[in-house]
Amino acid sequence: MPRVLIKCPNTGKDVPTNSMMRPETFQQAQITRNTFRCPACGEIHTWAKKDAFLEGEPPKSSRDKNDPPVR
Repeated sequence: MPRVLIKCPNTGKDVPTNSMMRPETFQQAQITRNTFRCPACGEIHTWAKKDAFLEGEPPKSSRDKNDPPVR
C-alpha cells in the first residue's frame, strides 16, 4: 500500500505523512486537515488532499493559486 506524501515547504523534499492508502481509496478520500511532524525539517505541517500524492506517483504540478500553502 503506497504512503501518502507531501512536499516539505521548508526543504522541498517529498516526505511521508504517516498515512498509507490504496490509490482508489485516495482518489475518493475527502482529506481536509491533517497534521504530522515532518521528518525532513522537524516542524509540524498541516496538509489536505490537494497537497498530497501517493508514493510512486508524480506530485501535482499545478495547484489553485487561491489555495493556502502547506505550513
